[in-house]
Amino acid sequence: MTRARKPPRSQRTHLPLNQLRLDPRNPRLPSPRPSVGQRELIRIIDKTYDPLAIARSIAEHTYFESEPLIVVQERGAYTVVEGNRRLVALRGLAEPSVRKLLEDPETWDELAERASIDDDYQVPIVIAESRTQVAPIIGYRHISGIEPWDAFAKARFIAYIVDREEVAGFDEVADLVGDSRTEVMSAYRNYKILVQGEKEFGLRTAEAAAEFGVFTRAMSSNAVRNYIGAPQPRFVVRGDSPLPDNARRELRHLLVWLFGGTRSRGKVIGESRDLSRLGRVVASDDGLRALVETSDLEAAEEAIGGPRDRLVRRLTRARRALTAAAQDMDDFRTDDQVVALVAECAQALMILEVSVNGEA
Repeated sequence: MTRARKPPRSQRTHLPLNQLRLDPRNPRLPSPRPSVGQRELIRIIDKTYDPLAIARSIAEHTYFESEPLIVVQERGAYTVVEGNRRLVALRGLAEPSVRKLLEDPETWDELAERASIDDDYQVPIVIAESRTQVAPIIGYRHISGIEPWDAFAKARFIAYIVDREEVAGFDEVADLVGDSRTEVMSAYRNYKILVQGEKEFGLRTAEAAAEFGVFTRAMSSNAVRNYIGAPQPRFVVRGDSPLPDNARRELRHLLVWLFGGTRSRGKVIGESRDLSRLGRVVASDDGLRALVETSDLEAAEEAIGGPRDRLVRRLTRARRALTAAAQDMDDFRTDDQVVALVAECAQALMILEVSVNGEA
């Protein structure tokens, strides 16, 4: 049963636009870094999250008092932890120097004339006591609510909250963000695997972060988890790296099979159903050995169960293909290519019959 939480104490007020700072730890950023500058943050948000659409609305309807930015006080500054896209829109409308950083400065200039906002503009804000206290609001809006983040941003935010000292544990985080305990622990584990892969193993994880939903679905497979040594959600330990120290090779293989290596070489997953096939392959010693050697999912499937099972599967597929081909023969029995292929099939069948009968 979910515990009822007291709403965080907060102060609703207004602050001049020039006192508000963008959040370098924003989970939606490609790679949140506390040291990244405000100008770079503006460029990233402009390129990725279309603040121009917000600016158009503000120029047309003004800024809605009912949508305050949520800020925390950190190191003497007011950092916006909810509403960074809106903050960029306001700054773009107010500051000519900011508009020069944006991709369509001419349109921004036109909107700025209509909006009549300067850097002293009084922005409605809510000052929260800490980032952790803002988590229920962010969780509602972006994890279980009305403006969902992508899978990687959600997992990154969950990991950030889980690792905060003032948070009791996974149950409290689940309560904060409105997800189940299992979902929170799974997201935490999957995010931390990529962090471990990059920081401890020196692997490229950018593609996995960009397609985090694919990585998440792969991690739902018991066989895939067992291959890299990842724990089930209920065994995830807060603050610990999820994988064994010797799992670098296996994680590297998995990332290549899912997302490709240099120039996408080695990728074997083309569609979602291939994830189930990958699970069957890595659960088999013969299949796994073939996949590592060939990076060919079909060949690895054929290797599952050893040579006899592979032979039976091949013969079964051949029989089905020939039976299906017979249904189309009437219209093409005089086609030169078809006639040649039938002769080649007959020759292959003769070789098989000789092998079965033991004739020289």
